[in-house]
Amino acid sequence: MAQPQLQRRKMDPLVRMMLLNWATGIGVGIILALIVLAVDMAGIRSLMLRSNFVWQSLALLFGGFSITFGGVVCATAVMTLPAEDESKPRGGLGQRILSAALMHAVARPQLAPAPIPVKRERV
Repeated sequence: MAQPQLQRRKMDPLVRMMLLNWATGIGVGIILALIVLAVDMAGIRSLMLRSNFVWQSLALLFGGFSITFGGVVCATAVMTLPAEDESKPRGGLGQRILSAALMHAVARPQLAPAPIPVKRERV
């Protein structure tokens, strides 16, 4: 009997892009946490080494940096994706309602000095 070949499913390109960027951010976070420890920023390395909770503090430092920078890099990659063509109206008659309603907000009024009466006291 011939064994059926297992077909390998390709990963969705969007998911692959997000995972790659998340892994890049985690790498950046680990490097930055190492730099913080190397330069002993704010005395954190010496404080951690004198503590009884060295492994827990290292886990919190590296975990926090990894999650933060992984999320930031992944979110930045998602937000900078090219948008669909938005030049065509998707519904209605294609009228620009918002620009007409907000036209007064961008109009620049004519400025003129206003006379202010001043009472002078004699000393």
